[in-house]
Amino acid sequence: MLAATLFELHNWGGIPFMIPIDLIAIFNLVIIGYVLFRLISTQSLLSKPLELLKHLGGFAMAWGAFGTLVGLFAAFNSLEALAEPLPVNVIYGGLKVSLITFLYGTLVYLISLLAYIIFKATEKISQ
Repeated sequence: MLAATLFELHNWGGIPFMIPIDLIAIFNLVIIGYVLFRLISTQSLLSKPLELLKHLGGFAMAWGAFGTLVGLFAAFNSLEALAEPLPVNVIYGGLKVSLITFLYGTLVYLISLLAYIIFKATEKISQ
């Protein structure tokens, strides 16, 4: 079985849950660029953009977890309504797909948190 493309994973994760995480990821990249620009040009960091970076990353992870829970709830609701049980590999495939939003949100959070930690360490060194 071939691995799914990123576009396919994005669609399987569900547009209502993946698009907000995408927007947060893009916004966090803008914040990282802004903080890098400030760090290079003025050697000073503002704490508000750093805190926003960390909190938006946390929200992306929470939104991904929420998307996973909604997907699991819908899947279990459908499974409950079936007259005969599905093969286990079909259920496992559905569980795998339900984790896409959580993994994506967690990835955005980890990148945001890593950037936050690096910028905070840089701030302490430059003082």
